[in-house]
Amino acid sequence: MKNKPAVKNYTSVLFLCGVFCLLQAENVNLIPAKIKLMEKGLGSGKANPPSRPNFYWDDLYRRPYFDNSTAGIVTAPHGKTAYLHCRVRQIGDRTVSWVRQKDLHILTVGRYTYTSDQRFTSLHLDGSDDWTLKIQYTQKKDAGIYECQVSSEPKISLSVILNVVVARATIPESPSMYVRSGSTINLSCIISDSSVPPVYVFWYHNSRMINYDSVRGVQVKTETGPHTVSKLKIENVETTDSGHYSCTPSYGDPANITVLVINGEKPAAMHHGMTSIGVGVCIESAFMLIFVRFVVGCVTDVLAR
Repeated sequence: MKNKPAVKNYTSVLFLCGVFCLLQAENVNLIPAKIKLMEKGLGSGKANPPSRPNFYWDDLYRRPYFDNSTAGIVTAPHGKTAYLHCRVRQIGDRTVSWVRQKDLHILTVGRYTYTSDQRFTSLHLDGSDDWTLKIQYTQKKDAGIYECQVSSEPKISLSVILNVVVARATIPESPSMYVRSGSTINLSCIISDSSVPPVYVFWYHNSRMINYDSVRGVQVKTETGPHTVSKLKIENVETTDSGHYSCTPSYGDPANITVLVINGEKPAAMHHGMTSIGVGVCIESAFMLIFVRFVVGCVTDVLAR
């Protein structure tokens, strides 16, 4: 009778051990099932990094796609701002990046500007499908293909071509002009191949801007239109006004001319003299050609006999 409490204690211990083993066995069976469920849902037993998209958006009907209604070719004047548009539907938690194709340089990621060139900016409004690459103060080197990339699996991309139009300036009087001391310099600069008129047209004399040099009698008049024309007038010129003149539009390549101010013979006489020399050379060459053909004809006749 004294041993009954000990038996009850042993029975309780055995019962608790059995329950513990049973629970442990069930847990062992449940853990692999949870892992399999995680792998099936997330594709891996490891936790996804924050930048990795959720598997929910991998569904065939939820994957992002491009709205091709945006322009595939964009033309911008040199020095102006260009806007490259990309419209992505069902983007979900994906990220949009802009990449320059010629050097594979990443320009923007989301709204963050990834390049050190601060002329590039990503524009996006919350709730909008539009991701726009803004390029300020466009340069000739900016022309090329840009890719709007979406971080889906597989990755998708849309190409946009940027053309940078450079205005062309010409001076009809170029490449050189002779002016007599005390007379007036009149130069014209015609700007073409420009979709919009230039903001300004600067005239330079030996790399020095002279648009506002009224003390020297400099006058500049610019007429804008389909073909912008800027006229430079300098009265009562001196030999110090000789040199290199250039016309530079706000966005475009400059046009150049060399002006020589002389004392003495008139420019017209100089041009006439140069023309006379040119005509004389041409006449001499013509006589020489006739003489050579005559000699060849004579030799041919002699050999034929």
